[in-house]
Amino acid sequence: MSDMSRIMRDESRIMSGMSRIMNDMSRNMGDESRIMSGMSRIMNDMSRNMGGIPVANVTPADAIHSKALKPRPGFMITPKWVMVVATLLLITGCSGCEQDDQNDQVSQPKKPDQTRIYGTITVDEALDDSGDYSGIGVLVLDITAGPDTLFQSETDREGQFDGIATFFDQGAYELQIHRNSRRIADTTLILAHQDTVKIQGVLPRFSGHARISSRESEAMRTLNRLERQYNRILKITVLGGIAQDTIPYVLDNWSNIFWEVYKNWPETVAAGIAARESLSMLEERNDDLLMMRLRQYGENEDIRLLASRFGFLSELRQGGLDNAIDWMDSLESHARSTETRLQIAKNRIIALYDSSRIADARLRVQDYEAHFGDDEEAMQWLSAVRFDIEHLSPGEKLPPFHLEIFRLAGTEETNAGKLTMEDVLGSPAVIEVVSLSDRLYQSSYPQLQTVHMLFRQEGVRFLTIPVEENPVAVRAFYNERGQDWPVASAGAYAESDLEQRWNVYEMPVRFLIDSDGRIIRKFHGHNMNELLIEINRILNNGEIS
Repeated sequence: MSDMSRIMRDESRIMSGMSRIMNDMSRNMGDESRIMSGMSRIMNDMSRNMGGIPVANVTPADAIHSKALKPRPGFMITPKWVMVVATLLLITGCSGCEQDDQNDQVSQPKKPDQTRIYGTITVDEALDDSGDYSGIGVLVLDITAGPDTLFQSETDREGQFDGIATFFDQGAYELQIHRNSRRIADTTLILAHQDTVKIQGVLPRFSGHARISSRESEAMRTLNRLERQYNRILKITVLGGIAQDTIPYVLDNWSNIFWEVYKNWPETVAAGIAARESLSMLEERNDDLLMMRLRQYGENEDIRLLASRFGFLSELRQGGLDNAIDWMDSLESHARSTETRLQIAKNRIIALYDSSRIADARLRVQDYEAHFGDDEEAMQWLSAVRFDIEHLSPGEKLPPFHLEIFRLAGTEETNAGKLTMEDVLGSPAVIEVVSLSDRLYQSSYPQLQTVHMLFRQEGVRFLTIPVEENPVAVRAFYNERGQDWPVASAGAYAESDLEQRWNVYEMPVRFLIDSDGRIIRKFHGHNMNELLIEINRILNNGEIS
């Protein structure tokens, strides 16, 4: 099959997938034909700019790492387009991070909610032909709380079960299946206010094969299908298959499609993720459309909270820091829930800290204490942030380090010597402390590789410091995914005092430092959009030599 034939086949699959997504959304979407027309134009643009690149059957990892895959002749991402190309790449896979960035999520009131969970779980006849499926245990756990059991039931002889889950926060939880005192399978289950969840599955092939039916699940399936199609666009983009001046147009159209998910599935986890992804595609490119959406839907508490981040940054770019702070103050005064006001207050302190307005940040800390001093969790957060404000502010020198470094030689770990702060001076650097066992870090690692790929040629260095003490775990992680930059040896973090001196109170934590070792920004969480924006800013300002 010729290269062009494979390209056309791939485009046909993309359009077919988009048609299925739009059919899913057609119940509520009034402008389906407009969006499909836009997608058709995107595909036509891509077809004209492919240059004969065979993109069929290419995985994202292939697109990033394979030496056999080459961009079309003459293709080069210039500094002007780094931001829009990287935005296109990094949006993919955000649904795995929905529980990560609590500042972008509306916390629910701290009172218990309930959801009915029922269904049927049987066993493959090849393993058990008795027809008795009783005693299969069904548990839903909040693994962040101990774990805490939110739901527990057992199947009857027909494999049926029914019960009520009690929980506090809408979100993703762990569903476990047990039989004969053994854990057989696990997967993720979304619990939400006034939802009903139906589960149908067959053991032992339960994880990844069970049918989970609920409004939240349907919304997430729609979003996941959409992201898979977006992922195919990623492959083509990495290979240079989209003309650079077409990329903003592609982003605007995809932003529209993700925004439709937000409108069509209100108050679901998927809607919140889709809204954030839609706004991320507009960030630093189309502030007018971004602000129009924030204002149009600003009465919704979930959008109000997103506005405290995206709107703040847009106001900062257009009107300066004082205007941006006024925007945050207005959002807080109109917020209906205490939880939303609390999150906006946190965002404001962090925004001032990140902008080196330390005196103003200290004043806002005092206001925060006055308003939320009786909230134990709120004050724990403030205690951690106050250390950053006083000791790790932008412009301060990052406390030095001295670490053993390892590298992979084939499948074996070899000693690569030591690495100190002096070794990374002379170029900007991204230094991260992570847990390699963190599933969200594992799922976002390809995006981090993308950031490295885009900026290493600009002189940005990377260093990863895993908290794991077992060398087998560290070696296994990089054997599977590849090691593209220096990594500290297993146990090096535990033997250091970096947890205290760098104030590592959640992971991952990333420092972006300048060529003199001074802190440009400290980042918490898995979302790399802000890291990307900050690196791009210093690149455009000529701070990367």
